[in-house]
Amino acid sequence: MRTYRVILVDDEPIILQGLQILIDWASYGFKIVGCASDGAEGLHLIQTLHPDLVISDIQMPNMSGVEMISQTHDIYRCKYIVLSGYSDFSYAQQGIQYNIISYLLKPISSAELTEELLKMKK
Repeated sequence: MRTYRVILVDDEPIILQGLQILIDWASYGFKIVGCASDGAEGLHLIQTLHPDLVISDIQMPNMSGVEMISQTHDIYRCKYIVLSGYSDFSYAQQGIQYNIISYLLKPISSAELTEELLKMKK
């Protein structure tokens, strides 16, 4: 079975930690290969690790998730799941233009995340 490489990007340490333990990543064929606390760090990880999937917050200091995705989506053919504490439709619209596979509102459940991961593998 193929293992999909994942990078997590969020400026809230508790969210990063929670995402890592929320589900049994390996049982679904995923491996977390890196974590970043803002879009600039996330951009660097994407450029160096070439993940299959990036799960990112949308609003972060230094560089937003949308800015990070806009700089990488044409070069690195990974998929993106965006997390947000805001239900502002403009954020979702920005994500749509960069072909994100999902826009999830925080807090997310293990069932929600698992469903999105399984969709990504299709």
